[in-house]
Amino acid sequence: MTDQLTTIGPVRVELPPASAMSRVARLTATGVAAMAGFTIDEIDDINVIVSEVMVALVEHGAHETITVTFDVADGRFTVRGATQLAEFDLDHPDLALCRTVLAAVSTSHGIERDGTRAEIWATLQQSNA
Repeated sequence: MTDQLTTIGPVRVELPPASAMSRVARLTATGVAAMAGFTIDEIDDINVIVSEVMVALVEHGAHETITVTFDVADGRFTVRGATQLAEFDLDHPDLALCRTVLAAVSTSHGIERDGTRAEIWATLQQSNA
């Protein structure tokens, strides 16, 4: 049995802007979360977070690489997805749905735009931390 790690990351993957790449991001997140001692239920929530981040960026026009970063510190698993987007309407109804889902499965979350850079992030606090 391996020791659980309290701090992991940042682990960064760069993925093509395709919905199918969500699976690669989820597999990476699962590995990082398992090493940090997150439960199966928490890993399921993390996978929902990763899917929401990827789908939202792809569906809103990502044509460049999506960088997904996973970071674990102090019992918090943070997912950040970022890419360059020509337009990213923070008030779009799809992003409202994304916020609703992230609110249901994460401890905190955000959707941000800085010029042409779009970022979606969410954090899950480990239940035993």
